[in-house]
Amino acid sequence: MKTILIIVAICLSGIVNAQETLESAKTIENQFDNLYKKSSSYQEYKVISKELFQNLKLQTLDSIELYKKQLAEEKGLLKIEKQNLSSLKAKESKTQTALKNAIQNENTVSLFGSPVSKTNYSLFLWSLILMLLCSLIYFIFKYKNNIFLTNAAKIQLKEAEEELAIQRKKALEREQKLRRQLQDEINKQRNV
Repeated sequence: MKTILIIVAICLSGIVNAQETLESAKTIENQFDNLYKKSSSYQEYKVISKELFQNLKLQTLDSIELYKKQLAEEKGLLKIEKQNLSSLKAKESKTQTALKNAIQNENTVSLFGSPVSKTNYSLFLWSLILMLLCSLIYFIFKYKNNIFLTNAAKIQLKEAEEELAIQRKKALEREQKLRRQLQDEINKQRNV
């Protein structure tokens, strides 16, 4: 049983080491280091096998092509993002303009065909209402004053009419008295 566990542990550690060596062999630097280690030395020179050199060259060129494709894709994406950014900036400027217009329209009122700010409109409207209210109070005062004067004139007219009536009566009585006296005098003169 112990031997089986030991064999399984050794196999698993071998698989983990193989994966690590495969991942480390993938980078270009590791591939150059691996080629240097596998090459043989001759005096002060290193002798590289053609097959290993060709494999390294192909892998390097493939990596360069892959990086070029990735760079081209990144440049394309960057170009698209720049276009999106410029279109978003244009939309933002339009939106800002529309917002400014909306705020200005919200704060203005059309009065006699010309735009007026709401505060000026409110001031104009309240001053007009106040002026009309003052005019109304003035005319009510004048109306009541005229009614008072008319009533006073009516009372004075009645008093004058009554006084005139009294004066007429007195004048009529005097006239009648004078006529009687005159008649009496005439009668006296005839009888004498």
